[in-house]
Amino acid sequence: MSWTIRCLLFLSAALAVQGFPMRENDVIFHLFTRDNPTRSQPLLPSIASISMSLFSNARKTIIAIHSYEDNVEGNFAAFVVPAHLAAENVNVLAVDWRHGSFGYSAGVANVPQLGDLIAKFADLLSDNFGYSANMIRIVGVGLGAHAAGVGARKIKGNVPHIVALDPPLLGWSLNPNKLSKNDADLVEVLHTTATNYGYGDPLGHVDFYANGGRAQPMCGDNTPCSHAYAYVFYAESINADTEGGAKFIGTKCASYEETVEQKCTGSRDATFGGIAVKSGVSGIYSFATNVRQPFAQG
Repeated sequence: MSWTIRCLLFLSAALAVQGFPMRENDVIFHLFTRDNPTRSQPLLPSIASISMSLFSNARKTIIAIHSYEDNVEGNFAAFVVPAHLAAENVNVLAVDWRHGSFGYSAGVANVPQLGDLIAKFADLLSDNFGYSANMIRIVGVGLGAHAAGVGARKIKGNVPHIVALDPPLLGWSLNPNKLSKNDADLVEVLHTTATNYGYGDPLGHVDFYANGGRAQPMCGDNTPCSHAYAYVFYAESINADTEGGAKFIGTKCASYEETVEQKCTGSRDATFGGIAVKSGVSGIYSFATNVRQPFAQG
């Protein structure tokens, strides 16, 4: 066993024990709708809290989950929430779990508890308000991508669509709670820092590798910058459905190695992101972007 692999295994084990018991009040579900697009209604998992809110059973729901050292006022929500509200009349629940994600190791350890609390909230909607899981899309970035998988697999009923934005690698290669294509009817993954920060191997039904997947050309060797472009690209893909912009059309790859070398030559029959629930899409895809907005090349 190589020294690198030994280190990764040690770190994976160490990361798994740094969490703490999370209470229901440690996670706040911030509801945004077209009636309150900029100022959220903070919800707790209770019948009274939901009953008094603007949540509507008639609308689809987007559950958006940030990564570690972030919160509902961060850039992830600032991109994703307005994009979805502009595209569709939906409920957006931005999950604020800052008290459990104050550091990477704590966040890794607390992802299973976060997933449990997300599932509990969704089941409360189902059991008491007749809201179906097939109306839910879960979008997570970084650690939020793995939490999306945990939450979806524990929700009663099938979640149609997970969008996992640059799920991380460290602490997850042997982690039983990592994102899996079994977590939803369609698990769609975008890689922007593969093997640098993000997971390299495919994790979903369809995995997209932007600009080869390892780093984004507008960022150089700044990995946090490349990671952030995962939600920037996603927000643009949603806006494109509203504004008629270019889409992130992937080219099918025969292997992960082809994505790294950007030598994919297969069919161009899958599009990253957007508001549609996709079916019959699977495999590994790569797409190139522009270095300035609009990033999608069509």
